[in-house]
Amino acid sequence: MRKLSNRWMVPIYLVAIGAGLFHYYTSGFGSPEPRIFRGIHLALLLPVIFLLYPATARSNRQRPTVADVVGALVCLAASLYTVYHADRLNQRFVGFHEVRTEEVILGALLALAVIECCRRALSKWFAVTVGLVLVYLFTCQYWPGMFNYKAFSLDRAIEILFLPNDEGIFGFLTGISADILYIYILFAAVLTTTGAGDFLIDFATWAAGWARGGSAKISVVSSALYGTVSGSTVANVYATGAFTIPMMKRSGYSAKQAAAVEAISGVGGQIMPPIMGAGSFIMAEVTGVPYFTIIKTAVIPAFLYYLGVMGMVHFIALRRGIQPVGADLRPKIRDMVRRSYFLLPFGFIVMLLASGYSPSKAAFHTIWITLLLSCCDRRTWLDWRKALQIFFSSLVNCSLIAAVLAGAGMIVAVLTHTGVALAFGSILVSASRNILLLAMLLVFVIVSVLGTGIPTTAAYIIGVTVGAQALGSLGVPMLAAHLFVFYYAVLADLTPPDAVTSFAAANLAGSEPMATGLEGFKLGIAGFLVPFAFVYQPALLLDGSMTAIVFSLLTTAFGVVCLAAGVVGYLFHRLNKAQRILLLAAAGLLVFGQQLLTIGGLAGATAVFVWSLRDRATCRRAVLAA
Repeated sequence: MRKLSNRWMVPIYLVAIGAGLFHYYTSGFGSPEPRIFRGIHLALLLPVIFLLYPATARSNRQRPTVADVVGALVCLAASLYTVYHADRLNQRFVGFHEVRTEEVILGALLALAVIECCRRALSKWFAVTVGLVLVYLFTCQYWPGMFNYKAFSLDRAIEILFLPNDEGIFGFLTGISADILYIYILFAAVLTTTGAGDFLIDFATWAAGWARGGSAKISVVSSALYGTVSGSTVANVYATGAFTIPMMKRSGYSAKQAAAVEAISGVGGQIMPPIMGAGSFIMAEVTGVPYFTIIKTAVIPAFLYYLGVMGMVHFIALRRGIQPVGADLRPKIRDMVRRSYFLLPFGFIVMLLASGYSPSKAAFHTIWITLLLSCCDRRTWLDWRKALQIFFSSLVNCSLIAAVLAGAGMIVAVLTHTGVALAFGSILVSASRNILLLAMLLVFVIVSVLGTGIPTTAAYIIGVTVGAQALGSLGVPMLAAHLFVFYYAVLADLTPPDAVTSFAAANLAGSEPMATGLEGFKLGIAGFLVPFAFVYQPALLLDGSMTAIVFSLLTTAFGVVCLAAGVVGYLFHRLNKAQRILLLAAAGLLVFGQQLLTIGGLAGATAVFVWSLRDRATCRRAVLAA
C-alpha cells in the first residue's frame, strides 16, 4: 500500500470518516433503497484502491499516477450513474429494455476496473478467474456440450454485469457488503483499537500458557479468539503470530512447526462464532437462514476443529518434551479480571442477535457500548488519532471486500445466465454416481482448487454456486451443504501450492514456505475431517434430540483426538506403525455416525488406548528395574 503525502491523504481521510459515519447511521436508522445504497457504497470504496494500491512493483509509491486517477474516476462515475438513474433502472427489465450507449461504455469500463482492483489489492488469481468467466460470457456459443449457450450481444453481456439489482456488480453480494460487512469491519476496528485484541492475546497466554507445549496452545487459543475480531486469516496470523511464533521457537518447536501451528490456528478464526468471516453473512442472505441460527449451528464444528488442532500441538509437545511457558511470561489473574470487561461486547452482540435484532442493528448498538467500555481505562480512551485510524482501516479493509464481492457478483451473473452452474451440478452428480461420499470428495477438491490463492469469500461464492446444488440433490440439507463448502473455502488458505496463510506464517517464522504449507496441511487434517462428520451426523449441527447431539459430539471428539494421535504418532508413548494405522482407521469410522461403524471405531480406538497404556507400564517397570 502506498504512503501518500498529506495532499492525498487528507481527502482519503475525509472519505473514510464520511463512509464510516454513513454506514454506521444506515445500520442503525435504515438505508436508502438498494440501488442507491449500493451505488454510493461502491462510489466511496472502489476509487480508494486505485489511489492506495500501485499497479506494479515499479509504480510510484508516494503519489497516484494519471492512470490511477482515471481508474478512480471511472469507478466513481459508473457507480454514481446508477444512483442518479436509480428510478429508471429500477423500472427496466433485463433482456427487454434497450441498453443505452453510455451504459455499455460505463459498464464495460467498470467491469475492467473491478478486475484491476482485485488484481492490485487482493489476488491476481482471482482477477484471472473473473477475466476467464467474462471471456466465457462472450464466447459461450462456441463451447461444446452442456457449456454451449446462445450468443450474447455486447450490450446484453454488459447489461447483466452492470444493470441488474439482484446480481452482477451491484447485485445482492454488494448489498451484503453495504448492509452488513462495513458495520462489522467498523466494529472489529473499534475492538482492536480500544485494546480488546491485546486483551484476547493476554487472556490466551494466561489460560493456556501453563500447559505442556503452552506456547503452541497460546497460539491456538489466541487465534481462535482474535479471529472472531479480525475476519481475515492473514491478518490473524500477523496479529497473533508476531508474538506466538518466536515463543514457540524458543520452547522447542521447529520454525516450520511454529509457522504451521499459527497458520492452522489463524485459519480457524473465520469459522469461529460469534463473528465469523464475511462468508457467513452471505450464507445467511443466500439460504434465508437467520444469522444467529448459523452461528449456533457452527459452534460444535468450530469446537471440533480447534480440538483437533489442540490435540496435534499437545501430542507434539509430549513427544518432544516441550515444557509450559514460564510463569514470568504469563499475565497475572488480577490483570485479567481488571480488563475482563473486554469480553462484554461479544456477550452483548450474541444477546442482541438472540433477541431478534438484525446483524447490522446488533453491531450498531455493540459499537457504542464498546466505546463506553473503553472509558474504563485511561489507556483505551478513544482520542482523535484512534478514531481516525478506525475510520481509515475500516475504509481500506471494506474496499478490498467490496472489490471481491463485485467481482464475485459478475461471476454469479455469468454462471446463472448461461446455465453453467446447473451444468457443473449435473456433472458432479453424474461423476459421483449418486454416491454421497464421492460427491463430497469431488466438491472438496473443486473448492480447494478454486480457493487456492483466491479470497475465502469469493471461493465460497463460486464453490457454493457449483457444489451446493449437487450435494442437495443427494439429500444433504441446504445449511449443511453451504457450511460444507464454506469450511473448505476457508481451509483452502492452507492448501498448497498457494497456501497464503501458511506462507504469511512462514514469513514470520523464517521457514521455507512450501514446506510450511505441507506441514500446515498435515497438522490441520482434523479440520478437513470435520465437514464430512457434520454432513453424515446432522446432530453436530444441532439437528436432533439432545441425546443424539451429545452422543455425536462425544464420539466425533474422540475420533478427532484419535486422528491427532495417529498423525503425530504419540499417545501415552511413541506409537508403532500398527497402532497409528489402527487409530487413523478408527477416526475415519467414527466420522460416519452409523451404528456398526461407530462401534467398530470405538472398539479399535479403545484397543489402541489399552495397548498403549500396557506398553507404557511395561516401559516404566523396565526403567525401575534398571
